[in-house]
Amino acid sequence: MRPIRLALFDMDDVVYTYTRADRIAHIASVTGLDPVFISERIWGEGLEAAADGGAFPTPELYIASWRDRLGYPLEIKDWVEARRLGMRPIPGTLALIERLLAAGTTVGVLTNNGPLVYAYRETLAPDLARLAGDRFLVSSSFSTLKPDPEVFHRALGRLGFRPEESFFTDDMPVNVEGARAAGLFGAVFTTPVALEAELVSLGLL
Repeated sequence: MRPIRLALFDMDDVVYTYTRADRIAHIASVTGLDPVFISERIWGEGLEAAADGGAFPTPELYIASWRDRLGYPLEIKDWVEARRLGMRPIPGTLALIERLLAAGTTVGVLTNNGPLVYAYRETLAPDLARLAGDRFLVSSSFSTLKPDPEVFHRALGRLGFRPEESFFTDDMPVNVEGARAAGLFGAVFTTPVALEAELVSLGLL
């Protein structure tokens, strides 16, 4: 078996807990709009899924789509603050990433997100951005999203690794299945302790 040289992590609910309700609450406080209306217009009608898949390739096009859907001139700074308030670090996962790096494994991120998460990654996820460096990838950059196996092929092409030397973890089983279909080793994330055991079994720790 070819040694695993790359460990790819999902971001939300793997490295940071993500609470959409907290994010929506901040947007509601800024705009005066009803939280249910915000949720339906942005998530219920598929705008975020489209954005994750690359429908709005620049930050300007992306925020314009929010403004159009909400009928409100939402500023980028308020969008970023809302996203930040919906995230909390998971210390155990961050510690595992640091251990992987210390052991010589390359670490990257592949998250289903759009261009504003990428542009403001150092504000939203400062610890992860520091550890991943230029290997912090968002699905919108590849014009598709997890669980499509193609997003993994494109991401690995960007990073310069082969599937059989790469590992991926995500809290959503369907995304892990997409990674495995692309030829990567994969594990469903439940807790940092369980992930540590998986990494040990693969000889990464």
